[in-house]
Amino acid sequence: MVKWVRSGVMEGAPELVAELGGDYRALAREAGVPQTPMANPDLPMRVDRFTAFMELAATRLGEPAFGLRLGPYQSLSLFGPMAPLLGSAANVRSMIMDIADFFPLHTQGTIVGVEPTEGALLLTYELSTEVGSQQRQVIELGFSVIAREMRRHDPMWKPDMVTMRHSPPKDLSWHSRLLGDRIMFNGDRNALLLDQDLLARPVAGADPAVHGQLAAQYGTAARSVEGLDVLQTEALIHTMLPFAPIDLPIAARLLRKSRRTLQRRLTAHGTSFADIFVRVRASLALLYLRESSLTVAEIAEILQFSQTSALSRFMTRTSGKSPRQIRNNRPVA
Repeated sequence: MVKWVRSGVMEGAPELVAELGGDYRALAREAGVPQTPMANPDLPMRVDRFTAFMELAATRLGEPAFGLRLGPYQSLSLFGPMAPLLGSAANVRSMIMDIADFFPLHTQGTIVGVEPTEGALLLTYELSTEVGSQQRQVIELGFSVIAREMRRHDPMWKPDMVTMRHSPPKDLSWHSRLLGDRIMFNGDRNALLLDQDLLARPVAGADPAVHGQLAAQYGTAARSVEGLDVLQTEALIHTMLPFAPIDLPIAARLLRKSRRTLQRRLTAHGTSFADIFVRVRASLALLYLRESSLTVAEIAEILQFSQTSALSRFMTRTSGKSPRQIRNNRPVA
């Protein structure tokens, strides 16, 4: 299924490309994205084409930190109609919870989640399996946008921890400048830690009445999102896979549904838990092989394969290529 997002997520891209000496219109034509994205920021755009544009721009312009550098050009206005909801939240914690709760209304091409941890929140960010297996630029853009927004509430803030699945670039100067120096690459997830003090900070435009009304409206809309059960199942597998076994009964319990109900809803969308599990595993395996510097054995361990030979057979079956062949053809970071 094609995933869509507002063209407004391209905000600042023409300006950054020009700053780096490139031709935005030529890159946009090649990737199939709008040549004047902010002329109609609500125009739907395919997420896979946006991802392709981000990777293409980074490569052609010789700027591995392209996504990271695009973040300061953007704001929560990229969420379009959701921006008033986020801007009226009482505090940063409420704003972040709103982003996670209602993100499927923005796009189903990327998956946002939050995990409470000792008063802090771990914000997770993954690409949907149907978007593609190159993530570096989009993930770093997402974290850069969040970091910029957090510094509106605390100008000196930098995260205590960032972890990303891909390998580090040769030059980390932009990463240090925008995300700090506590970044772990080749990680088991894409995540950014938001500390308790930051989360307690008030939002300047807080309006309880407006926020309550908008949250109720968006809550109703979010519950009726087409394919929500598929998206929630995929998100759960992304979260659990590196850390614990996950199967249909476990997924149903964590999603607070009966096993039969979850199975029936997934079947109604032409899929099953087993199919989604294979897709997520295959997508993550491709991502690690192409974008990380982990060994095949380390990748097998993260994705819960009993041995490297099992991963090799799995990749040959799902992609038609062995891990070595995939590694030999990966793009240069």
